[in-house]
Amino acid sequence: MRTRALVFGVLAVLALGSAPAAGGPARLYVTNLGGQSLAVIDAVTLKPLRTIPTAPDPHFAVATPDGKRLYVTMAGADEVWVLDLATDRTVAKIPLGLRPTHLAMAPGGQRVYASLETSQEVAVIGTATNRVEARIPTGPEPHITSVSPDGKTVLVGGAESHRIFVIDAAARRVIERVKVGFLPHLALFAPDGRRFYASSTGSNDLTVVDAQTRKPVARIDLGLNSHGMAMAPDGRTLWVASEVGHKVLAVDLAAGRVVAQIPVGKMPHTMVLSRDGALAYTANMEDNTISVISTAKRAVVATVAAGKAPSSIAVVDP
Repeated sequence: MRTRALVFGVLAVLALGSAPAAGGPARLYVTNLGGQSLAVIDAVTLKPLRTIPTAPDPHFAVATPDGKRLYVTMAGADEVWVLDLATDRTVAKIPLGLRPTHLAMAPGGQRVYASLETSQEVAVIGTATNRVEARIPTGPEPHITSVSPDGKTVLVGGAESHRIFVIDAAARRVIERVKVGFLPHLALFAPDGRRFYASSTGSNDLTVVDAQTRKPVARIDLGLNSHGMAMAPDGRTLWVASEVGHKVLAVDLAAGRVVAQIPVGKMPHTMVLSRDGALAYTANMEDNTISVISTAKRAVVATVAAGKAPSSIAVVDP
């Protein structure tokens, strides 16, 4: 089955000519949560390049802005690993505590924020030293983290409390817990930093929050639940992955409504965009694939075999 999926993906790319390569990344690094590995995929041909063995439960990966290093949570080893992407070798293993899950990179690449659901905190890792600089208490089940465009604010989905934890990055403390939809796992800022949007794993609501007042100002009915999300570079469209719907939703933020529903693989857990926003990628945990979406066509243009239970994708640009 994996071979057929890969062949389909490559044929789809060839049929579209150079479209998937337009301004696209050089490589995709996929955490295979159930396979104890990272899959490295050529982002132009969508051919697998190699597989990197890892510790148990590699959950989430983010690259530094310069594309030189990759940070990966090893939930089963209670560590974050750092890979040198010139060699794909592990250059550091950072002990964190029980089951670190998600990561967010600060815009300048100086820090990485790691969520630890068991100890209910976010760890701040300095990328210059690869050491933990601080631990910030949050509240129940801190999940996916994200950082504002100016790097001053960190958002954490607090699923069990139905709130988004808002962290002042300089003060390194929670300054607000914003009540949003049921079981929020992620919130993302608009590019101008004026609003952020909270997903809801337990309902169909997308909550719109004023970033200055930190108050909800609107709710958008998605018709499906939401988990992973990715913001278009121009801030006009929010791409939302629905795990139960096996779809990606295109949300027109000015209109406040869903304008497209795109079927993808089973259980799209997280998603990410290419730097230019031309392509979206989903990690489909239940069918061991990645879906590649043309954001202009609002359609899947390729399906690629990854590994067992892919949970995240890191985009590394040339």
